[in-house]
Amino acid sequence: MVATLGTPKTLTPSKAAPKSAGWHALTATFIGEGFDAMDASIYFIAMFPALSELLHTKDATTVGWHGSIILAIFMLGWSFGSIASGWAADRFGRVKTMIWTIILYAVATALCATAQSWWDFGIYRFFVGLGIGGEIAVGGVVLAEAWTGPRRRWALAVMQTSFGAGCLLCSLCNLSTGSLGWRWLFLMGLAPAFTTLYMRLKLSESTSFKELHTKRLELTTKVKAALTSAEMDTLKNPLLVAFNEQNRVNTIVCTVGAGAAIIGYWACLSWMSPWINQLTGTEAVNERSAASFYMGIGGILGTLFTPLLIKWLGFRRSMQLGFIASFLPTILMYLTVKSYTPALNIWALVIGFGAYSPFLVVTIYSLEIFATNVLGSVSGIMWSGGRILAAIAGLFTGPIILFFHGSYAFAAATISLVYLTGIVAAHFVKEPAKAFVESNDS
Repeated sequence: MVATLGTPKTLTPSKAAPKSAGWHALTATFIGEGFDAMDASIYFIAMFPALSELLHTKDATTVGWHGSIILAIFMLGWSFGSIASGWAADRFGRVKTMIWTIILYAVATALCATAQSWWDFGIYRFFVGLGIGGEIAVGGVVLAEAWTGPRRRWALAVMQTSFGAGCLLCSLCNLSTGSLGWRWLFLMGLAPAFTTLYMRLKLSESTSFKELHTKRLELTTKVKAALTSAEMDTLKNPLLVAFNEQNRVNTIVCTVGAGAAIIGYWACLSWMSPWINQLTGTEAVNERSAASFYMGIGGILGTLFTPLLIKWLGFRRSMQLGFIASFLPTILMYLTVKSYTPALNIWALVIGFGAYSPFLVVTIYSLEIFATNVLGSVSGIMWSGGRILAAIAGLFTGPIILFFHGSYAFAAATISLVYLTGIVAAHFVKEPAKAFVESNDS
């Protein structure tokens, strides 16, 4: 089945590509996704103080309700950004698309510092999501086309650790600006825009994308009746090819897996900081920063362990184990911890270790199972679909908080059940054929 999705030549970059190109791609995508994480996490670490000021109340239910609406708006922007940027990356180029998405989310994050009400805050967060969703959909493709074989998996793992690094950076920024107020924290989100200069100077389109672009131009000069099925797919809208007979099941599996990971993280774990506010009854700047820091450390460790897990157990079992490791400590923490102590940081460390792994398993699986002509679009579809589901879950968070009389813990524990759907989706994962993997390992 894998062979019908693309030949090894299609899926791997040319060996003639300079080695420096791979390192520049890793540096650029690490920076891009790291700042993604920072700008995305700023909202959650600053949500309670920000909305308390904008809504003129510290009532947990009111803040939680509006916070969940803004979360849904953010996720909706993320989903639109993922699918639009994925399509643009397949049609116009990966690097150019990635640069513009970073500029967008950086500027929009800084604009959040100017918000005067919850609704214009929500509008700015929509554009933050638009940019972040686009960068994540494209960044993995840029890196996958610059590295080959087992080195590709480790390069993707290193890039994925940038998400934990971004959370660490966010916590450090919060420590340094917490006394000045939440607006300064959002203003620091402008920093990623300046990194795009490096990307513009050091990155170029991969050999495989250039070959695909050339092939498309050549095929447009031929009579359609003379084209093979594979050549027709090269010319078709990649969003449609992602759901053809060969790709449909894998696209759905990747989307459901990504959705479970996203909802678990953004609609469940993201409530840890507001929950700490609730437990302490204070601004809890140091406590929130510490929890975010430890979760980031756990995430980095879990991400680096994931390639070994895939090598030992394969994609199916690795995905199942990742979702189990995400679910159990999360629901246990929210249901058993009743007051704040520094021991909460240990929970955050363990949860980060488990929750980051499914993201990487789904990413690597998608990049190894689909052909170059649909990589960007499939990445956009699966992350877009996941964000739409997360947006819906975010809207339900408010009523769930209300149902539990303002308890963020019980609401988050309920949403953590979504990890179980990831375990089910993993059952349908098909391991890449051995011959295909070996060709990528050359």
